[in-house]
Amino acid sequence: MRIIASVVVFVVVVTAVLLVSTVVTANVRRRRHALEMSARWAVRHYAIPGRGHTVVGVALTDAEGRVRGEHVVARIPDDAQDWQRDFVAARQEAEERAFHLNIDRPPIEG
Repeated sequence: MRIIASVVVFVVVVTAVLLVSTVVTANVRRRRHALEMSARWAVRHYAIPGRGHTVVGVALTDAEGRVRGEHVVARIPDDAQDWQRDFVAARQEAEERAFHLNIDRPPIEG
């Protein structure tokens, strides 16, 4: 009789653990999917210290601010002849890319 009771308790505990893990996994997947769907392409620029250039591009950033992808539009040397003109041109191109890449993203609900 004790063996049967032990087996029943074991089955109940294993079932409960599986149920809880399924619910937790589903919630994590749902949250990850929502973050992926909320991500938008935006212009991004930054300088890497010691590299001597500025990077201009577009980054796929989710609602939590994590960068999920990036396309580099231009790398502008710090000593470029007309740095400001090159930077503005690269930003304009990046803005156009972000616009076109966001067309394929689902609309933001809220």
